[in-house]
Amino acid sequence: MKAEKKEYNVVKQEYLEITRRNRKIAKIDMLILGTGLLLKYVGRADIGEHFMWLGFIILVYVFGSNMMAKSELRKAQP
Repeated sequence: MKAEKKEYNVVKQEYLEITRRNRKIAKIDMLILGTGLLLKYVGRADIGEHFMWLGFIILVYVFGSNMMAKSELRKAQP
């Protein structure tokens, strides 16, 4: 029981670290998406569209990473 609890705590710490990192990435992603929308609004749609695609790809990465970390945490529950 004690070893299982220790293993769960390690997995939980990894989960918390991943979610902290992803929050920071998500804040930067919102800046990238905002820049893309602003560029499209000002008339530079050619550049703004690339920023928006980059923001969308980062958003998918963050979402997938969070889901994978959460599933690992559920598997390790005692």
